[in-house]
Amino acid sequence: MKKLALIASALLSVSALNAAELNTISAGDIRVLKTDLPAPVLQSAEAAKCDFVTGEITDLHLLAQTSKSLLFTYAKTDAQFKEFVDKWTPILAKFGIKVTGTEYKNEFGILRYESPDGRVVRDFMAENMNYDALSSTTMAGLQHQLIEPLEQAGMTPIATFNIKNEIFRPTFNIYYLTKPEENMDHEVQLRQLKNGDDIDFDLLSGAVNIVKKDTSFSMVYIGKLLGFKSKLGTDEASIAVKLADYKKFLAENNKEFIASKTYKLDEPIEFSGTKLNYVINMYFFQ
Repeated sequence: MKKLALIASALLSVSALNAAELNTISAGDIRVLKTDLPAPVLQSAEAAKCDFVTGEITDLHLLAQTSKSLLFTYAKTDAQFKEFVDKWTPILAKFGIKVTGTEYKNEFGILRYESPDGRVVRDFMAENMNYDALSSTTMAGLQHQLIEPLEQAGMTPIATFNIKNEIFRPTFNIYYLTKPEENMDHEVQLRQLKNGDDIDFDLLSGAVNIVKKDTSFSMVYIGKLLGFKSKLGTDEASIAVKLADYKKFLAENNKEFIASKTYKLDEPIEFSGTKLNYVINMYFFQ
């Protein structure tokens, strides 16, 4: 276990962040998403079971972000937003999803929709995963590794785009359908856990569907939003007290405890004159 990462995770709260909702989003927050996309390419991937849309993105105003029952984007002009609507309307229609309204104000555009079975569009970007960004073959293989579990889980993939823009290393994203929840943290989504230190995969295998153990400290999974917290203690008794206190905190904040694991450090960490000999890793649903 990496001592520097351990100290950082012990002194700071390391947990997954809540997905952004519309009322917390501003044009400034997504100003980085300036992309122009080519016209939609409604083609099926040869090796896929689903007839999802594929293509390449070089600019970002056509790259849809997802929230609740809507897609949103940053667009500098009405014309750019119209391009966004014209791109995504046929993609949604391909899967029986109807556009119910659009709104554009202060360079921020929204497209609202309804699906026949009530499912909603969510997206996953692979940029923070560990892969060879210069190998198109590697990236194609990784796309397949992520899309197939979505299909198996009944979470219909509707589109995947290779993203080539100077603000990103070469990457891709995937759009798919899932059942909505009032709290988006509780939705079953394709997500990544990357908490800064090695992950206790054995503790999480029964709680979520682990899609890929990306590295020792990163995994992609299907499930609700995971949270992580580690705490240091002088001995096992102090660790037990901290575990009980944190379980109480989680219950009071309507968060679900999953599991924990305690380790004895190879060398104690001295902090404020105290020798800390043990660490506990705790996992929970946000």
